[in-house]
Amino acid sequence: MPSVLDTPELVEDVETHELTPHGLTIERPQPHRTRPGFWRTLAHRIAEYFTPAPRKQHASSCHAPRPCETPADLLARQYPNLYIRAFCGV
Repeated sequence: MPSVLDTPELVEDVETHELTPHGLTIERPQPHRTRPGFWRTLAHRIAEYFTPAPRKQHASSCHAPRPCETPADLLARQYPNLYIRAFCGV
């Protein structure tokens, strides 16, 4: 089976037209009127898009009167012997 690249291409006589810059015309689009409030709405939505959303504040796991306890503090309080051995390298 012959490859597609190996087959010769049949080209019929086609008239070629010379394209000159004088023969080309540039059509400018006609300006359209926008509905009332369009630009104001657009500016508002762009401002909303670039404004960061307010972040939700999460309740901390530590409550007010008692100070926060780190894992090391918890280990020292619950297992003092293990705490001393772990941090002293004994």
